[in-house]
Amino acid sequence: MLNKRGPLDGIGNTQAAVLKHLRRKGIASRAEIAELCGVTPAAISMMTRDLIERGIVIEGARRLSRRGAPHIDLMLNGSIGYALGVHANRYSLTLTLLDFCGKQIGEQQLDGPYDTFSDIQTSLAGLKTDLLASNGIDERLLIGAGVAMPTRFRRGAAILDLAEEVVSWAGLDLASTLYETLGCPVMIENDANAAAMGELALGNATEHDNFAYLYLSEGIGSGIIIGKELYRGNLGNAGEVGALRARGLSRPSFDDLAAWCKERHGSIPKGRSSDQWTAYLEANPTVLDEWLKRAGPELARLAFMVTAVLAPSAIYIGGTLPRLVREKLATWLEFSTSNPFEGARVIQPEILIPQISAIDAVAFGAAAMILHSGPGTKIV
Repeated sequence: MLNKRGPLDGIGNTQAAVLKHLRRKGIASRAEIAELCGVTPAAISMMTRDLIERGIVIEGARRLSRRGAPHIDLMLNGSIGYALGVHANRYSLTLTLLDFCGKQIGEQQLDGPYDTFSDIQTSLAGLKTDLLASNGIDERLLIGAGVAMPTRFRRGAAILDLAEEVVSWAGLDLASTLYETLGCPVMIENDANAAAMGELALGNATEHDNFAYLYLSEGIGSGIIIGKELYRGNLGNAGEVGALRARGLSRPSFDDLAAWCKERHGSIPKGRSSDQWTAYLEANPTVLDEWLKRAGPELARLAFMVTAVLAPSAIYIGGTLPRLVREKLATWLEFSTSNPFEGARVIQPEILIPQISAIDAVAFGAAAMILHSGPGTKIV
């Protein structure tokens, strides 16, 4: 994220924890916040007074308590700032706008192809302007933009290890270019990490403090949530399960499915529209079933390894692969029947398909990461 002073400049670690708690709970009293943050009520009173004076927190209703004085509810001021989430890949560009409370304000999506990053820049600038204007938002209220794309991270702020599908975007300092295009602080994130954060922020994983999110797109990735926080690992590359499967072998990915269908059926849909691919696969069930017999065991092995190492309570099967395909692949993750390692045993996690109300969980998650980032967050 490139530095630019905003309404939240100077927020400390404890104040950031207060804001995060209010975003998750919606409302809370000073006493509840003090207990959660492990600080004295007097310290919380001082911090919340500052946040109220700055317009970041507002006071709500007075609540009766069983003992002592009534509690006054505190809540975030949703209009103090907004976060932009961007999901960019070769086939589509999606923008999501969240208010400071984490409520989705609007979405914009435009199909590609985006063979060069200049194509992304042109579309991105227009979509951002339209999204803000249609919702009456002054762009000076943008806190920042989370931009998620198929990439890994290397040492050095300007160096990204882009996935093969978007390797043609290489050669630019993407962080600086995006900053100039969007006119606000920018954080670049891996799409699987953003998808996992989208799942967490959308509330679908409220019963699971620890889960893995397998992201099946052109390639294979995953995001790891531990204690309701994203685990990024060294340099931000934790969860690279695709690296466990050699490129020359079959892979449970959209790229592999498309190649399989083209080889056996000839024509395939252009792009990666879920609706078009769902209709195509429903019309060609034999081709899909044959691919599932190849891809299912491979996904089961990857999921088994993730389970053996992390022992998550749940595994979500998300990504750009159509829901129809992910639902069929999910049956292979019942390890007692698929038996991916010939008798090896792990505790079976719950296997779930995300229930997402947003067009794009990755874009939503990228915006949520801006709201959830606090002092000390790694900046790109």
